[in-house]
Amino acid sequence: MFVEVDFRVQQQRDARSDRCMKIVLAWIPVVAIIPILFTFATPLYASLITFLILLFMSSFTWFYFISPLPETDPNEVQQTAQAGLSPKHIKEIPAFEYHTNGHDCNNGNGNGNDAGGLRCAVCIATVHDGDLVRQLLMCKHVFHTQCIDTWLPAHSTCPMCRADVKTGDLPSEQPELPV
Repeated sequence: MFVEVDFRVQQQRDARSDRCMKIVLAWIPVVAIIPILFTFATPLYASLITFLILLFMSSFTWFYFISPLPETDPNEVQQTAQAGLSPKHIKEIPAFEYHTNGHDCNNGNGNGNDAGGLRCAVCIATVHDGDLVRQLLMCKHVFHTQCIDTWLPAHSTCPMCRADVKTGDLPSEQPELPV
């Protein structure tokens, strides 16, 4: 009945990986310029310019990597550590057995009684009578208990509307819908 959904937390980028990415992005145009030099300049000048460019970029890369890493902002660490909800907070969200006309459940499908039925946005399956579900307090969206209990340790937002589960605040940057 339930579809297995794997919610792996993506690996966080750190200062070292950011440095590597910036160096690679700096080297790409340098490598692209070298063939252009040999196309438009004499081989002697092209070789001299290539040597100077490679010397400069090599020293830049060396000094870039031996410089100390920037200090990690404690607020950033705290935000990363508290990305999801604790098991205690998850258990505080009411769970109940779903019945078609027993609860005011809303997942963006009208009142949940339309022909399409109520769907769990996590596993994309229809919620049937007798399924154990949780209804988020702020936005009133309904999900299978097993699905939302897997989602919430890694995310503190509703899978449907991205409202914060604790406060109900919507994210500040709303993506623009295609026209």
